[in-house]
Amino acid sequence: MKGSALYLLIMFEDLKNKFDFYIRTKTKFSRKNYSGNINNSEAEYLFDILTNYFPIDFQDNISVLDIGSKNWAYVKGEYDFFKNYSNQLILDGVEIDAYRLNSNFYSRYEIAQFYIKNLQGVNQGVSHRVNYYPDNLLNINKKYDYIIWLLPFVTIYPLQKWGLPKKYFMPQILLQHAYSLLNKQMLIINQGEEEAEIQKTMFDNLGIEYKELGTIKSQALEFKNSRYGFLVIKN
Repeated sequence: MKGSALYLLIMFEDLKNKFDFYIRTKTKFSRKNYSGNINNSEAEYLFDILTNYFPIDFQDNISVLDIGSKNWAYVKGEYDFFKNYSNQLILDGVEIDAYRLNSNFYSRYEIAQFYIKNLQGVNQGVSHRVNYYPDNLLNINKKYDYIIWLLPFVTIYPLQKWGLPKKYFMPQILLQHAYSLLNKQMLIINQGEEEAEIQKTMFDNLGIEYKELGTIKSQALEFKNSRYGFLVIKN
């Protein structure tokens, strides 16, 4: 009986998520022109972990993809890191649930536009372009030198709690697609030992070589659950 009740609860949760997701992606409702306060702690965290765990060399051109950007509150950390290694930078973020509303009725999309608006331009041979795509990763087909993927959904429970229909739970397919877009290096960070072990299993299943970075630590932010990093280098 308990099993049946749990199954019905999961089914109900998925139906609710399907309905809510359909409504927000079709209406794309949001208050316009978000102008809130910038939260520097997330950006500082990203800059810190990239500096400590993601070594790269200077190049003429760099293209970067951030997967699952949410409202991209941390984008400045990525931007500040990568702009130091190239005069021509393209930094793209992709978020499948970009029109989810915050409690203030601004969507993730609208908030992301606020965070990226001052991070691009062309000046004396230096070109920086930052783009936020409200889309499914599987619809992205251009190649990127570097990919950053924070906390991918490798178990279904977090995906459903974030409000996504379970049909979007396809971690191995998404990982395989991300790898097909990669030219050089990909950083993946998981939450907790269980998710890290699942991540390793998926790497092994797909024949993707990786380096374990161990526990990811930063003085900028601390989290209740430990985070574990993996570096994928594509030759």
